[in-house]
Formats: sequence, C-alpha cells, structure tokens
Amino acid sequence: MNCKLKTLCFAATFILFASGLRSEESKTPNLLNLGVGVYDIIHDPHNVMLQVEYRSFLKSFKYARPLIGLMGTDKATFYVYGGMALDIFLGKYVALTPSFAPGIYVKGYGKNLWFPLEFRSSMELSFILPNQGRIGGQFYHISNASIGHKNPGAEALVFFYALPL
Repeated sequence: MNCKLKTLCFAATFILFASGLRSEESKTPNLLNLGVGVYDIIHDPHNVMLQVEYRSFLKSFKYARPLIGLMGTDKATFYVYGGMALDIFLGKYVALTPSFAPGIYVKGYGKNLWFPLEFRSSMELSFILPNQGRIGGQFYHISNASIGHKNPGAEALVFFYALPL
C-alpha cells in the first residue's frame, strides 16, 4: 500500500471513529504536553528531540481534540504542526490517543524529507493522573505522502508529561 493511500485510510478511519464517540469524561482539561524522545528512531537512533504540544478540549467534540505543536532535534530539525487528536478512554485511568497533524518541516542538519509539507500520524498510550494530567509514550511517523521528490519518512518515540490547564 503506498504512503498516500495509508495516510488517506488513517484520516478516514480517524474521522469515522471520532464521529461515533460520546463522552463520559466531562472533566477532561486542556493539556500542555511536554516530551523528550528519539527522532528517526528506526534509521538513526542518535537524534534527541524535544516536543511541546497544546491540546484543547471542545465540548462539541467531547473526545476529539484540536492540537498544535512544535518538535525540535539536536540537529536543528524542526516540525511545526496542527491537527486533531482523539481520546479513547480504556477505563478510568488509561487513554489511547491516535492523532493526525499536517505541518511544516525544516531539516536543519538532520534528515532530508524532501518536501516542507509533512504529515504526522501518531499513537500514544497514557496514564491519567488524579489531577487529570497524563504521563505516557507516543510513537509517530512523519511523511510527505509522496508529494515530494522522495518520501523517506521518519519515526519518533516520545515520552511525555501532559500538564492539565
């Protein structure tokens, strides 16, 4: 399956699943997600990265969360993005959160992804703390969906703490 089709399938599944959910978690706050991890973990696992992400809570979309964020590496690579995350609560204290976010990629001295517009597909698992903050891990793939000259893609593994706001 080519990358464009994978991205399209992920986005369609995300939208269909989000439209059928109903919230029981009315106290879900906005979150400021602070993370540290490894960028391009599969091909070059020596890239340290930092990530900051803001997730809003909208009463009209109870589980779906608009997000904006910034990722940067020790090789001056940056990715600024915005998209949607979907909280799937697995009991009272665990959340599974897929997300999709297009953004602008600046390679700096890092990996060349061959196009400034990149798409991030991610999955995270987090433990919900008593203060409604979260601690967890996130894995994601960044790709230009073959709209660039080449489409090497990159993966990241991030460990994070999400502060409730």
